[in-house]
Amino acid sequence: MATPAQTAANEAARKAAQRSPLLKLAPFEAYADPVCALKDPRLVALHDYWRGKRGATPIPAREDVHPRDFVNHLPRVFLIDVLPDGGFAFRLAGTAIVDLFGCEPTGKSLLDALGPQAARLASAVFTAVVEYGRPMRTLGAMDWWTPPKEASFEAPAHDLAHMTFEAVHMPLSPNGAEVDIIMCALVAYSGDDQPPFPEIGI
Repeated sequence: MATPAQTAANEAARKAAQRSPLLKLAPFEAYADPVCALKDPRLVALHDYWRGKRGATPIPAREDVHPRDFVNHLPRVFLIDVLPDGGFAFRLAGTAIVDLFGCEPTGKSLLDALGPQAARLASAVFTAVVEYGRPMRTLGAMDWWTPPKEASFEAPAHDLAHMTFEAVHMPLSPNGAEVDIIMCALVAYSGDDQPPFPEIGI
């Protein structure tokens, strides 16, 4: 039987779900937004760039995306390879991503790069991007990440437990249909820099 606190939390979650298309990435305080209603102007600019590169196809190709077009955004950009077995691996990551998590994830699987909790969250989001061929927004608290127990990891420069984030994940395709790469960008916020996300009560 649910406690009064659990009942109240469930009711609050139900009401929030009615007001918003956001999907909670339980058990974390992170959310997926299929509508991709981005707020950070840097992410909006990258999303607009992706849409401009589609042309007559539903999904642009990697060859259509030129890093020189968004040099100022490169530090927070990372590319994800969609593997034949349905898994995902980091193709490359910008310097802001490396600094944030205290590791160089290039060439690593999600599990090896992010640890089990974050890998499960990221895999669920990336799978949706592949299946639907549409961009996805994620946002919320960074309570989902814990560093893998590897010597290659340094202590993150920031206390991630007290940070929030917003990210965008955009599919790329060799033929306009099948997704082989996901182009992502993540902006992390701390302290007074944290913007309000009223749709999730942050």
